Amino acid sequence: MTNSVLVTGGNSGIGLECARELAREGWHVWIASRNRAASEAAARHMHGKAEVLDVDLSSLDSVRALAREIEARNVPLKALVLNAGLQYLKGPKLTNEGLELTFASNHLGHFLLANLLLERLAANSPARIVVVASGVHDPAMKTGVPVPQIGDFDELAVTGSGKRGEFSGLRAYSNSKLCNVWFAYELARRVPPDKITVNAWEPGLVPGSGLARDYHPALRAIWDYVGPPLASIVSSFYPGVSTMRKSGQSLARMVTDPVLGDTTGCYFPSHTHWEEAKSSDESYDVAKARGLWNASARLARL
Repeated sequence: MTNSVLVTGGNSGIGLECARELAREGWHVWIASRNRAASEAAARHMHGKAEVLDVDLSSLDSVRALAREIEARNVPLKALVLNAGLQYLKGPKLTNEGLELTFASNHLGHFLLANLLLERLAANSPARIVVVASGVHDPAMKTGVPVPQIGDFDELAVTGSGKRGEFSGLRAYSNSKLCNVWFAYELARRVPPDKITVNAWEPGLVPGSGLARDYHPALRAIWDYVGPPLASIVSSFYPGVSTMRKSGQSLARMVTDPVLGDTTGCYFPSHTHWEEAKSSDESYDVAKARGLWNASARLARL
């Protein structure tokens, strides 16, 4: 039976390159996104090795519907790549369930999806979960993005920035990426490692991805059209910068490489050549990771 992998946001950017690489390696890829037309266009180029599923990760009802569809189709799921993410500057924007859009899309939707699919993954063990994080979660990286500031998790869920009456789109993004790392580490502690491994992965700076959708048109044009060819040149001598293809191949390797078969609860930047790296100091705070888990379980009605 062909191995199956679900890639959220597999219709564009790094997720698309990851999906293509996995299809080339013989995996059956399930592309889950909110843009069905883009997903179908992506799947057509994978020579029958990809299928399309609908999901809006900002909607808990949509995530539950996706999990039900996977169960109904009896998908032999062996890997889950939690890749989809968004960033916006003006807000806050709230979902229909009253949650801040960045937190809901980048963290809570993935939290719920992974938990709903754990039994299916365990039934097809050994299985892998890869959570796509970002270097912006780590103040030591000095990315230029406001560093995470997370206090009360209930406040974070409705403001994204952790403080009532204050909103920073970039801080909401860095906060969500710290949540991604906390979630990956806590999930790794909660599942049997011989059944499911869970790791966080960081793409580095990848111009051309969809994260600049809400930027000023001039900045977006630089990001989309000038950045990618420059990244091809710069990435050869500055490892923190990468192209979408290289990053997608690196992300796919988190799923396929036998060297990582027993590795769990670790953080892998794409440029470290499969050496585990240290994430931020705060990401190792077990009490905060458990606090996020408990708040997320309550918010997701899990």
